Amino acid sequence: MNIKSIKVQLGIFLILFSLYISFVAKDSPFLLSLGLSLIAAIAADSFIILVKTRKLIITEGSIVSGLIIGYVISSGEQWWITALASVLAISSKHIIRFSGRHLFNPAGFGAIAAVFLFGASTEWKGAYLWYIIIPFGIYFISKIRKIEIVAGYFIASFILFGAQALIQDTQVLNILGYLNWFFIFIMLIEPMTTPGTYYGKIIFGAGTGALIFILYLIGIKEAELVALLCMNLSAPLLNKRR
Repeated sequence: MNIKSIKVQLGIFLILFSLYISFVAKDSPFLLSLGLSLIAAIAADSFIILVKTRKLIITEGSIVSGLIIGYVISSGEQWWITALASVLAISSKHIIRFSGRHLFNPAGFGAIAAVFLFGASTEWKGAYLWYIIIPFGIYFISKIRKIEIVAGYFIASFILFGAQALIQDTQVLNILGYLNWFFIFIMLIEPMTTPGTYYGKIIFGAGTGALIFILYLIGIKEAELVALLCMNLSAPLLNKRR
């Protein structure tokens, strides 16, 4: 295990964060569900790699994807739905590819597939504990150079949701209380499925924020995940924008 790897560091953070949440909330079902999603993701990824290469390997990506699924999918779901969400996440990484890279955020794909195919519900554990997520999130986005994505997301979100707040005569700063910090700092910035160019990253972040606003207005379920996967489709094109 390379402790300098950002995926390893993210995995460690997610594990420690889950222990904190479970201890404070006395929520042992969450840890059990998280463990199940983690094992399913590792098993699926290792099996596919074994078939392809005849080598038994546990990848950092499978660990992170399994952990994220455990945070997003409700711990009250049936065990097979949680496990299947992880399997679908890993399968998408190996099957749905473009130019040698997976096209969709694996955890996002697995979670949304479980929601729409099997009626799974999401929980987004710890998503609003901003005082923990933001400091670590800033570290992660600076290390992988995705600050522009988050900046673009915030600009679009504050313009659109701020305008809505003014029209509805509510406090604009109330927006901060509704932001899904886990989505912003953990899922939105996944390196392989987001653009690497400067303007591409800004457009990707702003586009995701704008699309979430539109999807919420028309009542689409799981707007964050749907918007993320839609914008993942634009990443290859945005990578051409300097």
